[in-house]
Amino acid sequence: MITRTYDPGAQNERTALAWTRTALALLVGVVLAARLAADPLGVVALAFAIVVAPLALVILLMARRRYLRAHVALHQERDLPDGRLPAMVALVTCLLAVLELAYAINGS
Repeated sequence: MITRTYDPGAQNERTALAWTRTALALLVGVVLAARLAADPLGVVALAFAIVVAPLALVILLMARRRYLRAHVALHQERDLPDGRLPAMVALVTCLLAVLELAYAINGS
């Protein structure tokens, strides 16, 4: 008996929506953190926003691409998407943490 990778009950759409919400939350977090840190950090906060906000947008695009690749993989028994998207989310989260640490050190 051959077992298939694809489960008709699997919710690839829910996963895609979760990645989209995560990307949008990161984008909002980056913009708000840069705005909050703008006064004490000045140009550093602006540079942070210019560099990291596009990364959050890339995560949004990668989430859409991941959904499409997972959909095809589930229906055609191919390999599922790799871990680049979670790695990008981790990178942006760490960069956001660095900005907040700089704000906490210089802003107090």
